[in-house]
Amino acid sequence: MKFKELYLKEAFKDQDAISVRDLYDYWVRTEGLSNRGTVDWRIHDLKQKKVLQEVKNGWYTFSVKPVYAPAPDKVHVKLDKILRQNYRNVRYSIWNMNWLNEFSVHQFNRENLLVEIEKDLQDSLRDLLEQEGFIDIAWSIGNQRMQFSGIKNPIFILPLLSRAPIREVTIDRKAYPIPSLEKILVDIYQNDTLFYFLQGAELQRIFENALSKYAINFTTLFGYAKRRNKEKWLKNYVKNNLPFLPKIVTE
Repeated sequence: MKFKELYLKEAFKDQDAISVRDLYDYWVRTEGLSNRGTVDWRIHDLKQKKVLQEVKNGWYTFSVKPVYAPAPDKVHVKLDKILRQNYRNVRYSIWNMNWLNEFSVHQFNRENLLVEIEKDLQDSLRDLLEQEGFIDIAWSIGNQRMQFSGIKNPIFILPLLSRAPIREVTIDRKAYPIPSLEKILVDIYQNDTLFYFLQGAELQRIFENALSKYAINFTTLFGYAKRRNKEKWLKNYVKNNLPFLPKIVTE
């Protein structure tokens, strides 16, 4: 790390989050810098070097964490191939409830895949997967708790909200669309029908472990929660249950 970056970290060592204004004022004071475009470029450069990480729009931290990027398994890859071949230019995401084993006490010992696609395509996707030999398909959750007994490897087909935060994980030079960690956390908080066994103390444990280990953009987190009509509740939950986070994230 260069001396300028060390001095920058020393200047803000007592702050858990730094605003763009903080950085601008620091560079004005130490270097006489006055060009906002240069400030934006420096912030971008520091993010690329993994010196800074954005925690919400306009706010950064020196506590840089890895981006959540779990690898798809063989069934995931097969499902992805089917969707690519049959739903061109359609947004979708696939993930596995087993990914939550990293954060939870409750451990999944079998595959529980979730395929999210446009609501109008759920029926056709169910039919397509049945034709491809997938038999344990739960395509409509409704108001009933999902029953796991008697189902070997369930696949849940769920509606994907427009502008839901999806990212890509690249394996062997192929990109697979998966939900961002922000989306996963909001969904298990919001959907207590499907994730009824991950509520209470278990939910708090998942949030604590996920937010302690991986990078989170709280603008993305609460923006998606707002689209699911849970922004206010989730902000209060984070504020009341996760005191180790910078206070600015819920403001």
